[in-house]
Amino acid sequence: MGKEGLESFEAILVWLIPLLFSFPLYALGLLTEVAGDYVTYFIYIACSITLTRYNQRTLAEIGLTTKAMLPSLGLSGVLVAAALLRNLIFRHSQFPSSIDYWTVVNGLFYCEFGGFGQEIIFRGLMLYSLQRWKGWKVALIVSSVLFGLMHVRQGVIGIVGTTVVGLYWGWVALQTRNIIGISIVHGLYNSLFAFT
Repeated sequence: MGKEGLESFEAILVWLIPLLFSFPLYALGLLTEVAGDYVTYFIYIACSITLTRYNQRTLAEIGLTTKAMLPSLGLSGVLVAAALLRNLIFRHSQFPSSIDYWTVVNGLFYCEFGGFGQEIIFRGLMLYSLQRWKGWKVALIVSSVLFGLMHVRQGVIGIVGTTVVGLYWGWVALQTRNIIGISIVHGLYNSLFAFT
């Protein structure tokens, strides 16, 4: 399998292990959805950084760098702009006239934390390790399909839609070698659907 294959296997395990623990606890009612998400994303972040350092790779090798952050932010932000435009045109969404400040702050933190947690595992650790092992095409497809499957609660349309979004953000990550901009945009994208 080699070093690159082992690193790819480790990345998939990092994605899988928290799901094996949090989903059963959630199904048994021992863990709320939000608490389960926080635990899962914390594990993704901590394990991705730890595993990267353990494998003697730099954090820049998983896209955690300020280099090319603006192109990453701009290219990935196209989806937020498109989603916002779609919501305004087709759903005639409006922000409520009365907004609870703490609800919004907590919601934004949750969305940004989740965005970063998902990006560091899918577009950071997994995408780049698979790219080193099997090339960019396999890396892009596998990481995007697993990203889509992570959203199984949204049904088949949600899985397909999320996979397509993952393909686009994966392409941005491969072009810019930066996931920080994508992480910020991912959180904004989640917030858009939470608050509009």
